[in-house]
Amino acid sequence: MGGSERSERPVGGSLFRVLWEPYRAVRSSQPEMKQNQTGVMTMKRTLAATFAAFAILLTACAPIGVGSGVPAFAGGLVAFDACEDYLTHVKTEAKRIVTPYGLENGWYGPVWLGNDVMFIEEMAADGAVPISGGLDSGTRRQAGVDYSTTNVQEAGVDEPDVIKTNGNFIYAISNSTLYVIDVTGEPTIADSLRLENGWGEILLAGDRIIVLSTQYGGGVPDILGFPEAGIAAPTDYYYNTPISVLTEIDVGDPTDISLVRTLYLDGGYLSARMSGDVARIVVRAYPTGFQWQYPEGGGLLAEIKAKNANRDIIDASTLENWIPYYVLEEADGSTSDGLLVDCEDAYRPQEFAGLGMLTVVTVDLSEGLKPDAVGVLAEGDTVYASPDSLYVASRQWVDWNELSEAEIEARFSGEYTEIHKFDISDPSTTVYRATGSVDGFLLNQFSMSEHDGYLRVATTNQAPWWGGRNDQTSESFVTVLAETGGELEVVGEVGGLGKGEQIFSVRFMGDVGYVVTFRQTDPLYTIDLSDPTNPVVAGELKILGYSAYLHPLGDGMLLGVGQDATEEGWTLGTQVSVFDVSDPANPTRMHQYTMKGGHSDVEFDHRAFLYWEPTATAVLPVQRWGWDERNGKDDYFSGAIGLELDRDRGIQEIGTIVHTDSIDNPWAGQIHRSLVVGDTVFTMSELGIAGSDLTTLDETSWVGF
Repeated sequence: MGGSERSERPVGGSLFRVLWEPYRAVRSSQPEMKQNQTGVMTMKRTLAATFAAFAILLTACAPIGVGSGVPAFAGGLVAFDACEDYLTHVKTEAKRIVTPYGLENGWYGPVWLGNDVMFIEEMAADGAVPISGGLDSGTRRQAGVDYSTTNVQEAGVDEPDVIKTNGNFIYAISNSTLYVIDVTGEPTIADSLRLENGWGEILLAGDRIIVLSTQYGGGVPDILGFPEAGIAAPTDYYYNTPISVLTEIDVGDPTDISLVRTLYLDGGYLSARMSGDVARIVVRAYPTGFQWQYPEGGGLLAEIKAKNANRDIIDASTLENWIPYYVLEEADGSTSDGLLVDCEDAYRPQEFAGLGMLTVVTVDLSEGLKPDAVGVLAEGDTVYASPDSLYVASRQWVDWNELSEAEIEARFSGEYTEIHKFDISDPSTTVYRATGSVDGFLLNQFSMSEHDGYLRVATTNQAPWWGGRNDQTSESFVTVLAETGGELEVVGEVGGLGKGEQIFSVRFMGDVGYVVTFRQTDPLYTIDLSDPTNPVVAGELKILGYSAYLHPLGDGMLLGVGQDATEEGWTLGTQVSVFDVSDPANPTRMHQYTMKGGHSDVEFDHRAFLYWEPTATAVLPVQRWGWDERNGKDDYFSGAIGLELDRDRGIQEIGTIVHTDSIDNPWAGQIHRSLVVGDTVFTMSELGIAGSDLTTLDETSWVGF
C-alpha cells in the first residue's frame, strides 16, 4: 500500500513543535547579541537568546532547601518504604508550600529544555546489521562503512533524531509525517504514516521504531472509569499538563508500515538514550488532577479560607495525583493503565526538592512498549549517558516566595547543579545509584562525561542571562566526581577558566578535556584529567571568535564549528577551525574556513553535523542573510556546505547543496540534517530529501515530501 493512501492515519497531537522549534534554535544562542559588519543586528540570535533566558528563568523557578545555601542532595537520595510513606511525604510538603491559589508557586509547570538537549562521532556498530523489510536475507549494511549514523556524544549510545537510516531505508519525520524512503535503488517513498502529534523524534532498532513526543491535552484514549487524576483528569493549572507520547511502529515491511501500540505518560518528554535495543526515556512530570479553591473576593480572610481549603484538597489526594500515570493503547484499541512508578522504585532527596518527579522509563524495543520506570522527586533538564550510566542534571528547586531580594540575587549569582546517576548496565532495568552537586551551570549535555568510573563536569558559576548584575566575576570549572555510598562526591576540580566569560563548548576525550569560553576572544583550554583527583590546565589557545561545537577528527586533530568575530567580540559569520591538539600543552589552529554572515544549526544541535571519516568529509547546514550593498539586494543562502578536511591541504570547500532557489521564500528549503549511504550524501529539509554525489555534491536524486 503506497504512502499516498496511508498519509492520513493519525498516530498521536501537540502544540509542542510550535514551541520547541524556535526554542531549539535558541538553545545554543550565545549571550553576545552582536552586530555584523554591515550594521545589521543578527535578529535570529537576539530572539533566541531572549527566549533562552526566559526558558531558563522558568527552570530557575523550579521546585532546595529554601535559603539553605548548600546543595539539596548533599546526603544522596532516600527510598520510600511503602506507598503510605510516599503519600505522607508529598502531602506534608505540599501543605507546607501550598498557597491560596494552589501549588503554582511551588512548581512551575513544563519548561521546554530539551535535549540539549543536546553528541560525538558516529555510533560504533558491532559488526554487520541485518536489514529486514522484504529484502534478500543476504542484504547487509555496516554502520560507519556503508552508511552514517546519528552524530552522538558517546560511541555505542544512540540518540533520538528526526532522521535515521539502516543503509537500505531512510526513516524521516517531516510535516507531521513519518516517511520511509527506499534508497536501495533510485530513492522513492516506500510508505508514510501521519503523526497526529506533529513533532517527534525517533529511535530505530531492527524492524521497530519508537516516535518520542509531547502533547498538551487531548488525544488520550477515553477509558471507562478512568480515575479522576492523572492523564485523563482535568486540571486548571497551566491550561494542560504535558503528556509524553511514545508510539511504536512496525517497519518490518517498509511498504506497509503499521502502528503497533502507543504509550501515554504523565509528564513532558525530556530526552532519551539507547544501547543495543534498550532505550531509556527521561520524562519530567508534575502533580495532576487538582481543582484548587481560589479566594472569593479580596482580603486576608478570603485568602486564609482558600489556603485552608487547598490543604483539605491535598489531604484528600491519592497516589494518582502524585505519581505519573500511564495508558498503553494497542492498535486494536484495547488499553491497560496504572501508575508508572511503583512506590518502592521512587526516591526523594534528604532535603525537599519539589513535588515534580523525574522518571526514567526503560523500554526494550525488541519486546515492544512495556512501561518499567524508576522515579526521583526532583527536577531534570540535561541528559547524558555513557554505555553503563545515565546522568540527569538539573538546577536547584527554589520556593521563590520564601526568598528576599538579596537571596534571589545570591541564588542567581551562585547556583548549584544537581546530578542524578542511574545504572543502565543491565539491559532489563534501570537502577538509581547516586546524587551529587557541582557549582555553577551546565551549557549542555557535552558538559558531562564519564571515564574510568569518574564523572567530569564543566560549569560556569554565573548564569549567562543574569548579565553580571552583581560583583562576582564569572569563571568556569571542570569538576570530577566519584560515586561513594549513594553520593557523587567531588574528588578533584580546576577553576579559573575564562574569567569574565561563559563556556561556549565542551568536549571530553579520554584523559583530556577541551573547554571553549568566550566574551571577546576564544580561549581554547586543554585540561589534563589523567589524575582525576588533580585536574590541571595543560594549555591554552586564544583566537578570535569561538567554537560552539567540538568534534574529534583523530590523528591529534579537533574540529570546531562556531563564529568568527572581531577583536571586540562582534560576530562575523560561520567559522570552521581545525586544531592540532596532539600536544595538550601547546594547542594550535592549523586551518580555518569562514562564511561571512553565516550561521549553522550545528552551533546549537550537534546532530546537524555530519563527518564521514572514510572520505574526511564534513557536511553542515548553513544560513546566511544580509544585504548586498554593491547590487542593492538581499544576500542570502540557505543550504549545506561540504568540506574536505586534510591535515596538510587544510579545509577545502567541495560544494554546496540547496533545496530551493525560491526568491519569495528562500527559507522553505532550510536543510536540517545530512547522512551518507554508499557514495551519496542525503540532505533533509521540510521540502524533501536530496541525494548528492559524495565527491562533488552534484544532485543525483530528489524525493519530495
